Order: sequence, then structure tokens, then C-alpha cells
Amino acid sequence: MTWIGVDVGTTNLKVCRVPGRAGPAVVVRSVRTPDDAGELQDAVRRLVGELSDRERVEGIGISGMAETGVPLDRDLQPLTKLITWRDQPGVEQAEQLRAEVGPEELYARTGLRLSAKLPVVTWRWLGDTLARTRLWAGAPDLVLAALTGTYAMHLTHAQRLGVLDLRTRQWDPDLLAYGGLDHLPPLVEPMTVAATTPAGVPVVLCGHDHLVGAWAAGVREPGQVADSLGTAEAIITPSPAPVLDDVLRQQGISTGWYVDGQHGCAISGNGAAGGLVEQRLAALDRGYPWLNAVLDEVESPSERVIAPYPQGRQAPAPDPASTYDVLRPVDDPAEEMRALVDALSFHARWMAEEQTRLLGIPWRSTVAFGGPVRLGGWMRRKALASGGREFAVLDGEATAAEGAARMAAEVVTGTPVEPLRARVIEVCPQLAEVWDGAFWHRFHKVVS
Repeated sequence: MTWIGVDVGTTNLKVCRVPGRAGPAVVVRSVRTPDDAGELQDAVRRLVGELSDRERVEGIGISGMAETGVPLDRDLQPLTKLITWRDQPGVEQAEQLRAEVGPEELYARTGLRLSAKLPVVTWRWLGDTLARTRLWAGAPDLVLAALTGTYAMHLTHAQRLGVLDLRTRQWDPDLLAYGGLDHLPPLVEPMTVAATTPAGVPVVLCGHDHLVGAWAAGVREPGQVADSLGTAEAIITPSPAPVLDDVLRQQGISTGWYVDGQHGCAISGNGAAGGLVEQRLAALDRGYPWLNAVLDEVESPSERVIAPYPQGRQAPAPDPASTYDVLRPVDDPAEEMRALVDALSFHARWMAEEQTRLLGIPWRSTVAFGGPVRLGGWMRRKALASGGREFAVLDGEATAAEGAARMAAEVVTGTPVEPLRARVIEVCPQLAEVWDGAFWHRFHKVVS
């Protein structure tokens, strides 16, 4: 038995094959994510075909980035390139939405903070193009259509458009009218088969890739926290249900349904994480082996305090003026990088502290996954910065793709699939106390 997982990331399209419901995943294909919808669909068909050659595939799972899609014409051909969450063309339209609806009311309906990355403002920006639009398709929807000929949208992607009422799980007519587009794929409930391939293979839309990765890592109940770490960083906390409290919005935290469709979840992010570390290493003409050695040299937290936000802080306590100059000269590169990694580690803790505090959930443990987990020195410092809570890492760089394959196995067979096994990082309790003091009395005191 073989299961296929697809993850459409911002940078890379990853496809993995999982031999058996509990077998190890083998990432055998990874290519740059095309910005053309047709090319994306061709790439998915090719890679899935290569992995399925001479293999009996029992099911396929699809995950992918949110707030990314394309308008399709009457012949279901793309009218533009993929418009991603980072393009944000509708800056003026976002301000119009602020005036017409207001950030508080938008959050009360959708659980989203008003920003230019929301597709609803992108639609308004598209203007005359909407008149020729038959359907708006998200990136995972394009993958589903490539494999089955059917368009549909997962709940956790629908809730990132800016037009879904979280309470009813139905489209909000006022917000649809603002965007000027109501041509959307049918909504698919979590943990269900969305369609089948011509060969009869069930295909499952698994949801937002950050959330699918968290689910795969075993973060499935309130009290557990997922740290999705890549170019940017997202902290995800499951809750009993979505919490539409404006205090969360004021702290830069979005809320919505989790990938299981039963729990809610809170999400906040730092746009600068692995990307910022990479920028600094390039500026210093250093590499990752040097960084790991530098981080391992000293276990105590840096005495320096850095605000690790090149473009302002998103959450908690959003502050566009809180910035870090990535171009400034450095006297001591080793100490600079320890201070930066410590600041990123403390900031991830701060996001989790605020999410769990505002949700009224005791924070018990964290699982981190994503490319930077290969940096053992960074992960150890994150563990030390976690306030004495259990901290584990999930090795591998295709957690969302593997999670999609495993979720497809659970949906198709009806049998629960065990989470991927995470590696707990053990830390000295006395040293963790030193880091706890540094968090409260240095980092938190300076940047908050």
C-alpha cells in the first residue's frame, strides 16, 4: 500500500511517497513552485505519476499555502499568474475595506486581521478581470483539479479568503459583495474524500500546510503548540473552538478552524525567522556549519537584546516601528548571531505565551518542524527558551507533504494514524531557569 502527499509551498512544490500507513516517508521530488497555474498542474501530474509508477496508490492527500490563487475564465484557463499571499497588490482596497467594514467587524465574522494579503481585497483590485472570471481557484484547488478534474476548496483555505463566516461555515454575502466575486469552488469539510482520479484513487484535500504539518507532528489537542519554522515562523495553538475575541485581533493573532474540523486554532507569525538568519549569514560571509559551532560554544543566553523584526512586529503587540537593521555593521559576528537566534527563540515563546494565555489554555509542550530544525544549536536554544516546557523537533523538511499523505490514509481507511515521532530535546533545569529570567527581565522587558 502506498500513499502520496502533495504540498504546494510558497517556494517549493513537494511530493512524497509513504509506503504503508505507518511507514517512513521518502521525499523523492521537490521543484520550485511554478507561478503559472497550468505549469503547476502539469508539474503535479508529472511528479505524482513518477512516484506512482508501478506502485499501487491507495490515496492522495493535498496541502498547500493559503491566501494564494488565480482567477479562471469560462474555459477554466488562468487569467493571471498565481497571486500569492506575499504579492499583496490590494493595498488601497484593504484600506477601503477598513473604511466600509472595519477591522473589528471583519475579525468578528472571519477571525482574520485585515491586511492586503486577503484574497477578498485582491478580487476588488482585479477590477475588470472579475467580469471574465468563472472561478477563483486556490493553489491546492488547482492540484485537485489536475488529478481529478474537479474543483473544490478545503475549509481551512476557505477561511483565509476573508469572506467565510466562521460561525456558520458559510460565505458572508456582504464580504462577497465587497470583493465583487462569488464564483468559488464548492466547500469541502475536513477529513473527507474530495474526489477521485480517473483510475479511482481517492483524493483528500487536507488543508492549510502549516496546520497539516502541525497535525502530522501530533499537535491535535489544546495545550499543545506547533512551531512551523521556515523562512517565516508560525505558532499554532489548537483550541476547543474558534475564539472571535477582539483582544486576539489587537495582539495580531488570527483564529479559525483546525484541519480536523472539530477544534479551533489560533495562529500568529513572525515574517522573519530562517530568512533573517540566512540574510545575516550572507552579510557576514558565513555558513550554517559556522553558525552551529557558534551556537554550541555558549549555552547561556546572549546579553544583547535584538528586536528580530526587519519590517516591524506582526504579533504579539503589533508594532511597525519595532525593527532590526539587517544591514548594519557588526563588531562581533559570533555574538551577533547568538543574540539574533536567542531573540527569535524568545519571540516564538512570546507568541505562544500570548496565544495560550488569551485562549485560557495551559501550555504544556511544543513541537517544531521545518527546514531550520536541522540547525541543532538553534533548536537547543529554542528548547532552553521555552520556559521549562517540553520541546521536541520533527526531523525532515517535508512535514506538510507527509502529513497530507498520512491524513489521506486515515480518511480513506477510517483508522487513526499515529503522529510522526518527534525528538525531545533534553535541557538542564537550572540552565532553563537562567533562560527564563533572560526572557522576562531582558528580552520581554525591552521589546514589549
